[in-house]
Amino acid sequence: MQSLEKRIAALETTSAPADEMTIVRRIVWPGHLDAEIDHIRDDDGNEWTRQPGESETTFTERAASETLANKTGVKGLIATTRELDHANH
Repeated sequence: MQSLEKRIAALETTSAPADEMTIVRRIVWPGHLDAEIDHIRDDDGNEWTRQPGESETTFTERAASETLANKTGVKGLIATTRELDHANH
């Protein structure tokens, strides 16, 4: 019986990954709150540039599909307008 209890305890300490979730942090600047995003980077340093004619939604979905989730099932993306990002740095 002790063996079974140990196995159950080991299983309980390993949690199943959460349902996958994508969090997009959209960086905006005063006066440019509606500027369309054209650059996305993830928490691992990967970067994407929006293609000509690509909608924001398609662009965000593309970046999310190419990003790996962390161990808790979360994909973290940072979306910006590259022109404004460079102008402010």
